[in-house]
Amino acid sequence: MNTVLVIARKEFQSVFRNRLFVTIALLFLGMSILSVWIGSTTKHAEMRLYNELVVSLTAAGNSALPAPPQIHTLTILSNLSEYVAIIGAILAVILGYNSLIEEKESGGLKLILSRPVFRDRLLTGKLLGGAAVIGLLLGLAFVFNLLLLVLVGGIWPTMGEVGRLFTFVLMAFAYMLIFLSVSLMLSVKLPSASQVFLISLVLWVVFSFVLPQMADTQMVNSTVVNSVTGVASQIPQDTALSQTLNFLSPTWHLRHIGSQLLEATTNGAGLTGGALATQSVMTLLLLLVPSVLFGALAYALFLRDETLVLE
Repeated sequence: MNTVLVIARKEFQSVFRNRLFVTIALLFLGMSILSVWIGSTTKHAEMRLYNELVVSLTAAGNSALPAPPQIHTLTILSNLSEYVAIIGAILAVILGYNSLIEEKESGGLKLILSRPVFRDRLLTGKLLGGAAVIGLLLGLAFVFNLLLLVLVGGIWPTMGEVGRLFTFVLMAFAYMLIFLSVSLMLSVKLPSASQVFLISLVLWVVFSFVLPQMADTQMVNSTVVNSVTGVASQIPQDTALSQTLNFLSPTWHLRHIGSQLLEATTNGAGLTGGALATQSVMTLLLLLVPSVLFGALAYALFLRDETLVLE
């Protein structure tokens, strides 16, 4: 069997012996399942209240009935964006920092590299194994959420809605791959697991929370006056700086495209297929660029690391 595939399979199998990873992975799947139940319950409650209102108005002889609430199927799954942004990123960090650091600390990595194993193949196998684990978790979340929409929500999603959810899973995969690459790169450069884990989490916090919050502070408020009521309201507007800060945040990109794909915004469900496809492709490319850059840096550092030579 190809050396890369052997290493990837070993990496894939060893991950599930890590209790911390398994615990967080089960939490991720459990919360995504809970999200469907909560969303379905909320939507059913909205429809029940609307039906009760219609019955009472009809009994009172009122013919002017309110419009039924708009319920978009994938809005029930909109919390997936937050779960991937937070729990998914932490899972990817754990995958990345565990790939090399234990073998480095024990001295086993030097022994492995003293054998006829090329460094680039070793690193490729570890990246491939980590990516396979991420793909498995997201695949399970995809299947579970579709099943629960039918079993719990009583909703049969259309092929278009299935396609939207699958596209979001691709975005989530690219997003988690960023933090896998970052933590793997740090595990090549740094000597201890605690340092790798801490710095990976700091970078995640900066790019996921600090930058978007800084972007919010740089937005300006525009005054809009309602032509009917005459009431003035403040609406935040983007500036060049706020757009730049958001552009640098992978989490902002994930949340933004997630709100479009999962119909969580006002115009998310109304976007044409072409516009949504264009946005999805652009976001996917933007999310893949950091993975490529950090992955390339990991390879460069690993191939030139002379401390890994067995004396």
